[in-house]
Amino acid sequence: MSNYLNLIQIITGILAAVLIPAGIFVTVKKLNPEKYEVIPVKTTVISTLLIILGLLSFAVTKTCTNMNIVTEEHYELWALYFASLEEVIKYFGFIVFVPVLFRLFKPRSRKDKPEEDIVSEEET
Repeated sequence: MSNYLNLIQIITGILAAVLIPAGIFVTVKKLNPEKYEVIPVKTTVISTLLIILGLLSFAVTKTCTNMNIVTEEHYELWALYFASLEEVIKYFGFIVFVPVLFRLFKPRSRKDKPEEDIVSEEET
């Protein structure tokens, strides 16, 4: 049983380490200060879901760790998972709001150059 828990822990840990940065990267990739465009809703939803899936898989990793620690007590698997999920949300739950914050902060509109600057640039 311990070997299976270690294998599950490694797989879900790697999955969490891939999903969370991928969710943030999807949002950051759409940021372009030169275009002055708002991040699309679809991109925000996809990146938020990737981050949530990453946190859920990290909770599985924490559950496997807690199962190794709590051997003499007889807790059900769901009780351990929800306790681990609560711990993960308490420490890393704020990461879910990163794509939403990028979407809320709208880029400033492009400022047109005054005509004097345009004329002086053309003459030089």
